[in-house]
Amino acid sequence: MNNTRSGTGAAAAGRARARAGTLAATATAAVAVLALVGCGAERPGNGASSVHGLVVHEWGTFTSLQGSDGRVMDGLHHTEELLPAFVHGRLASGDGLHKSMEALPEAVTQKLETPVIYFYGDVPRATVDVEFPGGVISEWYPAATMMAPAVGSLTRIAEGRMTWDVGLRELDAVKPPSVPATSVWAPSRNVASLGVRAEGGGAAGATREDEGFIFYRGLGRFELPLKVETIADGMLRVSNGSAEDIPAAFLLHVHAAGGAVTELGRIPAGGSVIASPTPKERDAALYAEHAGQVLRRALEATGLYADEAKAMVDTWQRSYFQSYGLRVLYVVPRAWTDRLLPMRVTPAPTELVRTLVGRVEVLTAAEELDILGRVKAAARAGQPLAPAEFGRFAEPKLRRALELMPADDPALRQFTQQLVTAANAMP
Repeated sequence: MNNTRSGTGAAAAGRARARAGTLAATATAAVAVLALVGCGAERPGNGASSVHGLVVHEWGTFTSLQGSDGRVMDGLHHTEELLPAFVHGRLASGDGLHKSMEALPEAVTQKLETPVIYFYGDVPRATVDVEFPGGVISEWYPAATMMAPAVGSLTRIAEGRMTWDVGLRELDAVKPPSVPATSVWAPSRNVASLGVRAEGGGAAGATREDEGFIFYRGLGRFELPLKVETIADGMLRVSNGSAEDIPAAFLLHVHAAGGAVTELGRIPAGGSVIASPTPKERDAALYAEHAGQVLRRALEATGLYADEAKAMVDTWQRSYFQSYGLRVLYVVPRAWTDRLLPMRVTPAPTELVRTLVGRVEVLTAAEELDILGRVKAAARAGQPLAPAEFGRFAEPKLRRALELMPADDPALRQFTQQLVTAANAMP
């Protein structure tokens, strides 16, 4: 895929869709089909700079894990997708672990991932200020002009804020740093937006930083009013406890033999839907193709352009559609987004689209029993048990197991606590 936008050839091909890099063979077939599907929202005019004024579009996602009772679990500070080395982080080492946080004064319940902000229009500069009341922005690019809280001053995971002041110019006038084809960073560049340039304030010796968007991510400690509970016969109840409708939701079930996506539709304010985690399944290629199509349609319905929706789907191809497990994806109501991440853009945009997707990794009652059984068997046999055996969400899964352990078995609880502590230290 195209990972940099150098020269006029890249600008002329701004609307071309490159594949998201070298994926597993099954996912490659799905991405090829996705490139041909959907027309999406059309840009005004013929290009990013033909828009009068300023148009700003943002997409991103956040991740949590809920137990079978619908409670959000701690332990979500672990890194799933490593970023390129040029991305800034609060942690000076820049290794990307724990979302580059220098400390964790509180347990983390949410990972805010890949919000990217695109610009279109004829204004020369823009200032973007993002607040994160329930968390801290820990990684970003290009360079920011203001960040809070100051590095080393964290006392809780809250009151984050960041400001960027960037120049806006034609895409062929900026020279972003290169990334490999397999990088999670690459798909976001396949969008016909303006280029952005931050001058000064970057890494030592850097006078400017170029990209096709503003990127940020971080960690949070907050809960949102969507709950996924296991009910009778393994069915799931997905509830919306807010005063706003959830526009669209999906249940995804992925395992070694394939997967399935169930469209749950709109979840009204104060309402709920019942879903089965075992609908008719497809092989991996057909499942990923179908899942990507339905999610892209939902994203475009929020006002994202077709190439923006495709970039989001391609970015999260592995975590959304290929990682084993049961998860709910839902389009976050705009009111939630504005409360979660208040944003101010100067000059005021003529259009501001903000599309977040909530991702809830689901622990069913059956999976909790399986985890309990494995931990109990290892403890009673005196055998070591590696937290990594429980996958990417080992810590919140083991925390849930600790909650369910019998109070009258202190040795078993101590064994489980040791596993939680070991999982907490994982990357």
